[in-house]
Amino acid sequence: MQQQNFKSLGHSVPFEVPGSTEEFDKNADKVGACLAEAINNIIYRGSLAVFRDEFLHGRKADAEKNITGIEGVEAKTGIERSTEPVLGKDKKPVVKDGEPVTKYNESEADYYNRVLSTLVEQGKFASEEEALASFQPMAEQAAAGIPFDAKATASKATGPKKLAAKYKLTAARIIANGTIEKANANYLSKIGKTFTASGDVTKMFKGTFEVLDPTTKKPTGKTESVEVSDKDAEALGWLLKEFQDWKSAQEIDAMAA
Repeated sequence: MQQQNFKSLGHSVPFEVPGSTEEFDKNADKVGACLAEAINNIIYRGSLAVFRDEFLHGRKADAEKNITGIEGVEAKTGIERSTEPVLGKDKKPVVKDGEPVTKYNESEADYYNRVLSTLVEQGKFASEEEALASFQPMAEQAAAGIPFDAKATASKATGPKKLAAKYKLTAARIIANGTIEKANANYLSKIGKTFTASGDVTKMFKGTFEVLDPTTKKPTGKTESVEVSDKDAEALGWLLKEFQDWKSAQEIDAMAA
């Protein structure tokens, strides 16, 4: 055994620890105990935290990393996890990119339990146990897309993935105008993506925008509204943001060339 220091409550304190995997197994009186504990540590410290976030809130597909995308409980059910504004030192809401920054004020477990009970209340399942079982395939799919990474550090809690209103509104206008193919050809193709409308009208998104003069591009003082599938506006909005981020990166690189 050997001594090793660990930090706690601001103090550096010494503990006696094994000096090798063999010594660990001998101390545990079980062959393979060191490997088993190391695996549990990685899974509980990181993988399960990633799983909870992606299972509840979805995961984007990444073809290069061979990662499949999943919709997530929140998008699949339309039951949103409760949030609240993040306040700055002046006690005023923090705003970033024109949108208020929010944080979850409901734990992952509390949110999921509320989803299950709400689905039962809506008559979609006879019991919470039945509702829970219905999500098992999706849970397995979410876990299967999370690689084991012994190099990873402890995962930190993530905040709500909120799409800036400008992207969602632009997406809604593209869908309403029937110019999806144009957007695919002129913009999304540059990042290797395409968008196909689902037509899901379970929840609708309604947005209002200011009409610009076609010649001067200045505001006319008039407004118009569009109403499209919320799911489609959200999905296309994220793709438009991805394109805009890519475009901005290209422009920055060009400046340095």
